[in-house]
Amino acid sequence: MLLDNLAETLLKGGIAPRHVRRYLAELREHLEDLTEQQRRRGYDPEDATLRARALLGEDDELAAAMLEQKQFRSFTARAPWAVFLLLPPFAAIAIGSIFIGALVGIGTRYGFLDMRAPPPPQWFQTLATNIVMIANLAMMPLAAAWFTTIAARQRLKLVWPLATTALLLILFVHSDVSFVPRHENLDISFAPLFMADSWRMMAEHRPLVTAQYLLTLLPLLWLYRIRQRA
Repeated sequence: MLLDNLAETLLKGGIAPRHVRRYLAELREHLEDLTEQQRRRGYDPEDATLRARALLGEDDELAAAMLEQKQFRSFTARAPWAVFLLLPPFAAIAIGSIFIGALVGIGTRYGFLDMRAPPPPQWFQTLATNIVMIANLAMMPLAAAWFTTIAARQRLKLVWPLATTALLLILFVHSDVSFVPRHENLDISFAPLFMADSWRMMAEHRPLVTAQYLLTLLPLLWLYRIRQRA
């Protein structure tokens, strides 16, 4: 498609996608004006399009005009280490907090989480267990998918989503629930692989942990396949 090669050049050069879209929209509008001018001069549509494209300029020239303006570079391109190594754990916690927050809201509304209250009814315990399981299956995979998508959109090297995925797998962000009388617990925490307690906990929940790991790896494998085909 017209100007698609230019878009790829700009994205690989670190220009933020929103600026690329705006720049291409302006160029296409200008190209339409040039094409219309050539048609009025008597050229047929095909020749008018070719002449207008030549008048617009070569892709290298158009790209250079944008790449020289450093203010259009995305923060992700300027500091990928900050985006892909610092933010993923917090993103996973934020995703998990949506699930756990809803559960805490229900428990607080009915007084089920009050230490002075009797154990919550069975329906709430079942609900809590299922929501925590869903949160565990969603937190790391969705965080990995989010940052992998960022890398795909901005044409960043595969090493950055790889680093994000590895970080999430090493830290192992997870949630937990327990209903011990007067010690009801709902939380989101880390279980780093370099801690012995983490290995014991992961062994106890092997099927769930295996599913978490496989789902977390899927976005990276998807991007790898896309890059290989390209």
